[in-house]
Order: sequence, then C-alpha cells, then structure tokens
Amino acid sequence: MAAPTLGGSLALFSFRGIKVHVHWTFLLLVAWVVFSVSKGGGGPREIAVQLAMLAVVFGCVVLHEYGHALTALHYHVRTRDITLLPIGGMASLERMPEDPLQELWITVAGPAVNLVIAAIAAVALNMLYGFHLLDPMGPGPLPARALTLLFAFNIGLFLFNLLPAFPMDGGRILRALLSMRMPRTQATRIAASVGRMMAIGLLFAGLFFGEPFLALIGVFVLIGAGAELRAARERAALTGVTVRQMMRTSYWAMEGHSSVQQAVDALLAGGDHDLVVLSDGRYRGILTRKRLIEALSADRGGSRLDEIPLLEARPVPPDAPARSAFANAMAQRWPLLPVQAPDGELLGVVDAENYAEFIMVQQAREAGRTRHTD
Repeated sequence: MAAPTLGGSLALFSFRGIKVHVHWTFLLLVAWVVFSVSKGGGGPREIAVQLAMLAVVFGCVVLHEYGHALTALHYHVRTRDITLLPIGGMASLERMPEDPLQELWITVAGPAVNLVIAAIAAVALNMLYGFHLLDPMGPGPLPARALTLLFAFNIGLFLFNLLPAFPMDGGRILRALLSMRMPRTQATRIAASVGRMMAIGLLFAGLFFGEPFLALIGVFVLIGAGAELRAARERAALTGVTVRQMMRTSYWAMEGHSSVQQAVDALLAGGDHDLVVLSDGRYRGILTRKRLIEALSADRGGSRLDEIPLLEARPVPPDAPARSAFANAMAQRWPLLPVQAPDGELLGVVDAENYAEFIMVQQAREAGRTRHTD
C-alpha cells in the first residue's frame, strides 16, 4: 500500500474508479505453471485446470487489495490502482493517513476479506461435502477441490499477512499500534527494524527450503522497510514546512516571444534543463528540454517559445504545504512546481533536486540538535 504505481502493466478492469493492472512479470508465473505441468507429463486439460486455480488465487488477492482500497476511500484516501505481481498484489494508495486508527482499519481490511472468503468456502464445503478437505491438485470432485483451495489459500494469506514484516499488513498494524503511544517516525523505525529481521528470516528460509517466492518476498520486505523508513523521515522533516521555505528564487525563465534558438543557446550556456515561459513577466507554462530539442529537430528554431506546446503545471500559493504540493506535482509528472503569489507574481519554483536538498538539510539540522542535546 501507499506505494508508487509500477510501469509495464496492462489494465484489466476498473471498479469504483480503481483500476486493476497486471504487471508483465506476472507472465513469468504463468509460464512457470505451464512449464511445470508439462514437465510433469500433464496435458492441455491439466494446464487449464492449474491456470484456473491460479486465477482463483489471484482473484482472492484482488479482493484483498480492494479491502484496503475501499476502506481507504471511506477515509477520503484515493487509490491510484491495484497491480498484480507474481508474489501478490499491491494497492497504490495516494497516501497513508497520519491517524494511526485510520491506518489500522485500512490495513486490517485486507486480511479481513480473506478471512470472510475462507469462512464462506468452509461453510459451502461443509454443506456439500461434509468439510472433507481434498488436495486441490489431486483427484476428487473439482468443486470440492476448488473450495478447499479457497479455504486453504485464504487462511494462509490471512495468517501470512499478520506477520510483523513491515511494510506488509502485519508490520503496518504494528506501526499503527505503536503510533498510538509514540511519534510516528519512532514507531516506523521500530516496525522497520522488526520488518528487516523478518525479511532476513524469510530470505534464508526461502533459500534453505528451496522456495524462491518466499526468498523474493524477503527481498521485497527488506527493500520496502527501508523505503517506508525514509518516507517517514521525510514526512517528519517536512512537517509544517511550506513551499515558500523550500522554493528557489533563481530559475531559468524567458519571455514567450523569445525564439527556440535563443532558448537552445541559453541551454548550452549552462543552468536548468526546464524553462519557465513568461508572458509580460507572468507565468505562462513550462518548456522541458525534451520539447525544446524536439522543436529544434522539427526545424522550428525561429519559432516563438509560446508557439511550442507548453506544460501547464498549475502554480501553488507560497503557504501551501510543501510535501503534499510537491507529491501532487510528481504525480502529474511536472518537472517544476511554480510558486505564485495571489497577485499573480511568480515567486519561485520547486524541483526534485532542491526538494531532496531541503530534506537533507533539515535532517542534518535535526541530527545536530540531537547530538547537542545528548
């Protein structure tokens, strides 16, 4: 959850405005299933059954992620999309609520969905077959095997997700509970430490028992725990910070009546890569280096800058919260975030480099204050 949208994905469907994508690496899992069944002597029928079982399993994964996403929507947190990967699913929430109770409910909702599916499967299996569990891949009535798979997989997914391996669900539950009694950054640090220990355990268990997917999950948790800790430190560094405090007032700007060739000459002279185009001193739009070079390649060196399609990045007021404003700019793929006064005067810009530098300076100051206190 609360992760960036992955590239290289194919859209499957959408529900409540939340699109479900399948990542291209998922095809590797399908190929592995086909190869394994074929190697074991299975024919087209066996392959079709195995792929159908795989579809059922990942259907449960989608429902799990929708549990997170729809609960988040209840708290006015949108989900960009859900992506299916060979190791499971990932809901890309725009943000995770700062309220630990809201984070707790959003996190618990996913495993709760699996528990409900397992209960329904158990009731159906008991009514039809006397709760006689079968090998999902062995002999026996296909409905009984499918219900057994539903029950076993969802119980397994429910229990596995409760492991305190941050940023998995169990780790997020731990972080939410800790956040009720201590600062969020400290809670994240503890949850991330526990998550790293769990990740190392999963990694070695996967290698020792020959379970590559378990080892892969361990690697994912190890990377994810570090990313979540960095994000928590970033939030702490930017608490109460406005874009005015972060913006830089020195930036590359030219009037719209200037030519493309003049802009190219300025680009070659050194400085920024993205040009702020003005109209009588007022902000008009952004011309990226890519579009500038494309205009030159199209033999438009003599064209005015305002004749080239500009990127219309929406300016923000100087008192806007820095973190949320810049996160929106990154989501829109704007290279610069213009900062504009109420009277229309362009005060400055924020880009990725000075955003990162500001955080680095803030963290260095905090570290210095901590050492001085100690």
